Amino acid sequence: MPATPDRIRQDRRLIGQTLFKLSLTRLAILAVGIVIAAGIWIYIASWILNDASPWIQGLDQSIGLNWQHILGPTAVSLLNSVINPWLWRILALIWTLIVGYSLKAWILSSLAAGRLYAVDSRVLADLRPHLCDEVVDVLRWVWQDRSEPFTLGDLQRAHKELGSNRIGKIALMREQTAILGQDAGDDFQADERPRATRRPTEPTLGRTR
Repeated sequence: MPATPDRIRQDRRLIGQTLFKLSLTRLAILAVGIVIAAGIWIYIASWILNDASPWIQGLDQSIGLNWQHILGPTAVSLLNSVINPWLWRILALIWTLIVGYSLKAWILSSLAAGRLYAVDSRVLADLRPHLCDEVVDVLRWVWQDRSEPFTLGDLQRAHKELGSNRIGKIALMREQTAILGQDAGDDFQADERPRATRRPTEPTLGRTR
């Protein structure tokens, strides 16, 4: 009997729970990394927007530079009122892009490495008795490279494919394979023709001297 939609949803939830358990450690590491990166980003961005300009002014005073004598009062006023605020905002934006790009690259790299993680055979052995045969067929279907172990990425793909009616597609594929395979054999036999046989050549007498 084919699996019912409720049974398929139940098996899909079970696979999702297994995925969560296997990915829990990596997800925890990612969460800690994101929190640390967010803390560093907030600290540096706050320093750029709030503390950098007074720090530069204090540094100028400590080394005895007087920008008003060098640039003039008008240039210094323009720098402080217009250019200076936007300069620090641009620097904060650049810092945000650097942190965001680095964090995204790290997350994607970590997730890609996690998908290559080989699923322990005991996990599959514990999971198999609770799954119907149609769902197991999907697990076999996603495991296309049999030269490599069954990975976490294969389990993730099976979970996704179960939500997109892969069971129905496999059944249709088998039905079409049976039809086309039988027809292909019939057509091959029908198209066979007896090969033309060569007419034996009669022996000829050569010239005699």
